[in-house]
Amino acid sequence: MSKKIIKLAVLVPAALGALALAGVLIFNATRHFIVEHNEALVHSVAQSILPALLVNDTQQVDAVLKALENYPGIESAELVSAQGASIASYARSGNVLDPMSASFELASANDDPNQMHVMAPITFDSLIVANLHIGVNLWPTYLRIITWLGILLIVPSVIYVLIKQLRIKVRFERVAADDDADRGGSSFDVAHAVNAAMQDADLSIDYQPIQRMSDDGVFGMEVVVCWRHPSGQTLHVSPSDFVGMAEKNKICLPFDDWLLRSACTQAVAWQHQYGPLILAINITEAQFKEPSFAQKIRDVCRDTQYPHQLLELEVNESVVATNPKKAAAHIAAFAEQGLSVTIDRFGLSAHSQALLEVLPVHKVKIDGKLVQRLNNDAQVKEWVNATIQHALAHDVQVMTDGLDFGWQQAELQSMGCILGQGAYFYSPMTAVAFESLLSKRSFRVTRMPNLREAPSDSGEYSAA
Repeated sequence: MSKKIIKLAVLVPAALGALALAGVLIFNATRHFIVEHNEALVHSVAQSILPALLVNDTQQVDAVLKALENYPGIESAELVSAQGASIASYARSGNVLDPMSASFELASANDDPNQMHVMAPITFDSLIVANLHIGVNLWPTYLRIITWLGILLIVPSVIYVLIKQLRIKVRFERVAADDDADRGGSSFDVAHAVNAAMQDADLSIDYQPIQRMSDDGVFGMEVVVCWRHPSGQTLHVSPSDFVGMAEKNKICLPFDDWLLRSACTQAVAWQHQYGPLILAINITEAQFKEPSFAQKIRDVCRDTQYPHQLLELEVNESVVATNPKKAAAHIAAFAEQGLSVTIDRFGLSAHSQALLEVLPVHKVKIDGKLVQRLNNDAQVKEWVNATIQHALAHDVQVMTDGLDFGWQQAELQSMGCILGQGAYFYSPMTAVAFESLLSKRSFRVTRMPNLREAPSDSGEYSAA
């Protein structure tokens, strides 16, 4: 027998015994408290009855006894004169207490230790005027106490589960008092705290190449947030997911402005040396619906001198699918500013094809999850092909994400995809690595093909 089993064989009975002993002690303590409480209640009621007895006010006596129904566990009451005559009575269940047959001792004289009989004499000038007999059932009080204990135990558990499931963050901020300046203190600087947090998180921007299917030329790049965690892991997160996590956790970051300006500034430098390249940035639902966000992007493009016509804003299909008509209005607002919107993670919904009837978009990106299932799921392959053909019929360009193998590229290119990205081409890379890639490749400046025709190239551009 292993030491672990022996240890469990000793500890488990000991723990169960300790719990049982603790339960018995708590139960007895609770019962003792309830008994004392009811004895005090009986004597209090007896004192309130005395003034009514002195003036022979039987209605007031009946009212006092009737009020006992508000107390849990009081089953019956009987007011008996000193001569043994019944003056008034009360019974919750219809069974009036018989004082003559009831034992005046507490639990020890009863069959049920949780049924008790209490008698309190009503005296005036040391003379007994009457005796008040009350029968009490302790179980209703037990149940009430158990219910409240259960609530006190359940509520913290529910709060804990909500915090875990909803990822609620509880934060405390120190706000300087008015006299902090006199003591050399300073108020909480949000901008400084944000910058420190971003530096601590070691955030940077990586770029994933977007390839042309026809000749594997570099068409552009998608911006990806590179998060180097203190644990040593490196995570690549789309900007919309990263900003979405910040918004969900109520963290106010000037992240979108920093990302846009940094990416556009870098893209301008590459454009001057290697020619025009598309810059794709995934935006959040809040940014997509914000009326002033399009103008903000135009301002960033103007300040960095990056052509806004080359900027593609990617928004997830789940964002536009909830209300396609409103989404169409938002897309039209971006178009008025000369900005293009691409539907990202496209094709997962049964209504994906119907969205193309409403949304004025020029490009969709097939979700990588569908690409991974092309080889082993005939229905998925048929759905992807039908979705691509439906998009082409509406003059919508189709690109794909998640390309890991050459056969996936060949399959999707035969269906009509003209652009792709994924590990088969390149994983997200740093700006230095991406520039090295650009310097080694030859670029063909192509006219975007008519989507109803086969892709064709015209002209050629060589990197310096």
